[in-house]
Amino acid sequence: MKLSPEAHVVLMGHPLLFQEQPQVTLDEIATSEFQDNLGALRQIQIRSNGIGIAAPQAGWPVRVISIGASDENLKRYPDAEHIPFNFWINPQVTETSANTCWAWEGCLSVPGIRGWVERPESITIAGYDQSGQRQEAVLTSFHARVMQHELDHLNGILYPTRVEDKSLLIPELAMANQNEWSEDWPTPGARITPGGVISQQR
Repeated sequence: MKLSPEAHVVLMGHPLLFQEQPQVTLDEIATSEFQDNLGALRQIQIRSNGIGIAAPQAGWPVRVISIGASDENLKRYPDAEHIPFNFWINPQVTETSANTCWAWEGCLSVPGIRGWVERPESITIAGYDQSGQRQEAVLTSFHARVMQHELDHLNGILYPTRVEDKSLLIPELAMANQNEWSEDWPTPGARITPGGVISQQR
């Protein structure tokens, strides 16, 4: 399929968001259509102010992720670290840390809410880059968080299902008034942690 750079991000409820996506072959990566789709996916990501986006969020049913955070797209997470732009094709986690951490997560496909989510603090990931070359990286902190969130999309998982209690889902607009929240609400760690920052405590 040909992906348009003007495509809208599909929203929760769309069947693609609940499906495991198929692997990409190395022959596919080399095609002009696939390369054009990668460029379109990156444009959709930046236009939507996403730090990461998975192909199915743009209506493209493949195991592809685009990740990167710069001044262009940090509006939704102004306190997040800068992350180099990179494509991951057929990514898989080969190792996870025993230590976990917490962060406020949002999603382009689940607009209007944030959730306080626990995930492994660091991961080792392997896959292919946009040229079809094998790549591997050890990711930590918010970078690891974003990657795990996007990997979930490739497996038909949306982050609200990883929120352990409904009290840890809040309106996104409430993040702007975090300094006015009740003491230790909804948890001590959540109360003091801005979006785009990792907390070691729940």
